[in-house]
Amino acid sequence: MSATTPSTGDPAGALGLEDLCAEAVDPLEVAAGLEADGMNDEAARRAGHSDVFAFAETLFAEADRRPRAVEPAPNPWRGTAWRHLLRGLLFGLPGLCYLVATPLLTGPGAAPVLIVSLLASWTLGQGVAYLGYVRAGQADAAGAARVMRYGLVAGALATLSLTALSGLVLGADGPATALAAGQCLYLLAATVVLVNGEEGRLLLAFGPGVTATLAHLATGESGGLPVPPAVWWAWTATVGATVALAFHGTRRDRAARSPGRPVVTRQELAAAAPHAAFGLLAGGLLSHSLLNDLAGRPASATATTAAVLALSLSMGAAEWTLFGYRRATHDLLHRNVTVAAFSRGARVALSRAVTRYLLSLALLLAVVAALAGVPVEAAPMWVLGGHLALGCAFFVALTLLSCGRVSIVLGGCALALAGEASVVRLVGDAGPGVVEAAASGTLFAALGGYALVALSHVTCHR
Repeated sequence: MSATTPSTGDPAGALGLEDLCAEAVDPLEVAAGLEADGMNDEAARRAGHSDVFAFAETLFAEADRRPRAVEPAPNPWRGTAWRHLLRGLLFGLPGLCYLVATPLLTGPGAAPVLIVSLLASWTLGQGVAYLGYVRAGQADAAGAARVMRYGLVAGALATLSLTALSGLVLGADGPATALAAGQCLYLLAATVVLVNGEEGRLLLAFGPGVTATLAHLATGESGGLPVPPAVWWAWTATVGATVALAFHGTRRDRAARSPGRPVVTRQELAAAAPHAAFGLLAGGLLSHSLLNDLAGRPASATATTAAVLALSLSMGAAEWTLFGYRRATHDLLHRNVTVAAFSRGARVALSRAVTRYLLSLALLLAVVAALAGVPVEAAPMWVLGGHLALGCAFFVALTLLSCGRVSIVLGGCALALAGEASVVRLVGDAGPGVVEAAASGTLFAALGGYALVALSHVTCHR
């Protein structure tokens, strides 16, 4: 192109820049196009403008705006409903064994040992899952398999040692300690299996334990009686099958060491620590009401167990709803042209997601309570309301974690747990579940209010 501009009523057309001027977002883009085509300030002055930028401003102002439609980027937040719901079922099915194992929990130190093993397993499991997902997200399948295999072995050794030590210190008997140890192995191994996306195989591994448990419950002889040997063997088979699945999914041909790369770096461990801490805090909040039962404080053990089981089952619905929320905000980013419009849409999307999760948790709570023989209308209002609020708080916490807001989640959960424990210890509970409900409601209100503000910012959804 010549460095001079022909005299014409359509300078952009004469320069062959119609498309650039029609699609440019500002005059600077037009100026860049002019300079790329050889235009300089001297040529712009010959065309009657002081410099290239003045010429670009004129072309931009006179252009007919025709922005080209941009093909939307693929939405990464796509999920399969059945997979998420199956994961929720797998979260909740282990709770069936506690209906049969109730006699084991009445002995001295039995339930505290079970809770210690639960908290340790949740903590390490969350950390291992984070590391596995990070490596998988880096397209490092071998690294993900390797870190999960080492994490499974190290986590099992740590949690089993802690469980055995707790059993000795608290005076728990052998069967109760064995149940807690089996819980450790199952939770850690199941975490690895779920990260590998093998939900279907894990459901098959559940076969022996679930079948034996349901058959024993169907006889109506579970209350107050020792766990039959056949049920013990079935549970052992389920735990063994789950561990085998975990090792198979991280087998050596998939876990080959990448040259020069350690199993896990210090930076990765530091990044996983907050997620492990969330597992510990979430387990503490969920099991605090059970600890109150053990301390002899007023509570409804049956209603509490039903609520905890329903909350565990609802994690599948929580995952599916969270994916729906992230999918909606991704679409909002590409559909809205102003920050204000996106912020309004993001707040509406979050409110709808929390409402959907609350309705699904309430439905599960009603179903589980009915199956457990606890009519919802007869259950303590504070127990049910507290677990509904706790479930919503967990859902908002998971949403914030997925958007990188880790510190506020850990701080809020830690304060709620510390406040709940302090109040119950110092002044006791005014009624079944009142303090737990107050702590859960406060946590939900705090995290929910923060999320409505923070997650309305575009930068949270990069």
